[in-house]
Amino acid sequence: MEIRVMEEKHYTNLEKSYSKVGDLTWQYEDFLEENINFSRSLYTLQSLSDRCPKPKNLEVYALVSGLSFRNNFTKRLVAIQEQISKTLEDSLCYWVKPNNLGVEYAVFKWPDDQWDKANLKIIKNALMSIQKPSYNFCIRGIQINSDGCVIAKGFDQSNTLFQIREQLKYDLPFIPKKQSGWAHVPLGRILEPLGKEKFAKLKKLIEPLLKKDIATTEINDMKLVHETRWYMEEKTILVEYPFRGNHK
Repeated sequence: MEIRVMEEKHYTNLEKSYSKVGDLTWQYEDFLEENINFSRSLYTLQSLSDRCPKPKNLEVYALVSGLSFRNNFTKRLVAIQEQISKTLEDSLCYWVKPNNLGVEYAVFKWPDDQWDKANLKIIKNALMSIQKPSYNFCIRGIQINSDGCVIAKGFDQSNTLFQIREQLKYDLPFIPKKQSGWAHVPLGRILEPLGKEKFAKLKKLIEPLLKKDIATTEINDMKLVHETRWYMEEKTILVEYPFRGNHK
């Protein structure tokens, strides 16, 4: 009973955190240029000009699950992408490719951080010490943030993802302070204001999806990834770390 209460509290707090950011989007009649400009900064200028967004090169080391998720789970997320894309019509946007969909535990190096190659061995040793059972990961809602970022709102059974994140913060003193406070799956980005009419259509589409049960999958492993282009378009999976058996 105590475990269930703790899990419900975790889900409630996570939902509140998502909503605190997502609700800001609909206070306006369209996306604001200054907010959208952050999303645009992740793509090459030429690709934006050509209206075929291509993420920029970078260097990131991160720990994720997915890449890719199980087929049925991925299909449901792709269906959401297609649904939103249909509403956007010809507005500029970018959708994460199905095999690149993932959920992030921690980032060990952001693009502008200095990187000590010796850190990699320390990270691998820390990851080998993590002993967790497989867990259910569910998507309960779709959200569009004010910068145009489209996310699937993820929730981790038994707080597993967050426990791993906190353990890594404790074990690795060099880990960047900037870390996600969510368990979301990035789906894509809207890269220009839509105009009032289309923005209103988008709001109408999203409202019933905000807290809808979309999909559930079992997470069986984590992947240490060296990413060299945003949204995992170019990456190397360095090591896979399986969880223990199936969840109960």
